[in-house]
Amino acid sequence: MTKTSLTRTSLRPASTFGAMLLVGSLALGSNIALAAADDATMPPSKAASSAERVVSDSWITTKVKSEILANSISKAFKVHVKTKTGVVTLKGKLPSQDAVDLVKMIAQKVKGVQRVDASGLVIGTT
Repeated sequence: MTKTSLTRTSLRPASTFGAMLLVGSLALGSNIALAAADDATMPPSKAASSAERVVSDSWITTKVKSEILANSISKAFKVHVKTKTGVVTLKGKLPSQDAVDLVKMIAQKVKGVQRVDASGLVIGTT
């Protein structure tokens, strides 16, 4: 191969790459525009319910734990909290049924909680 043919060959991929980059950019822009149009046509009720589902399980877990600790009575309790798809599971040993009911009520009041499973809470010495 001569020096001239190497130069010509090396220029072709660059110009081809530039054309591919331009086409890719245009395609990406079209996809973004279509996605924006889909969101704009979504009914407000679906948009609201979609936003409610965004509340993550880890946020719910953290909020339930902090609410338990913020309560002057329940802050002394050692309660394990786990959340999966909005269902909060509570585990631990509490001193009385009133304590179980209090912790369950605190968890139920947190936004995003679908259901509370308190079957893991037992009454006994902590």
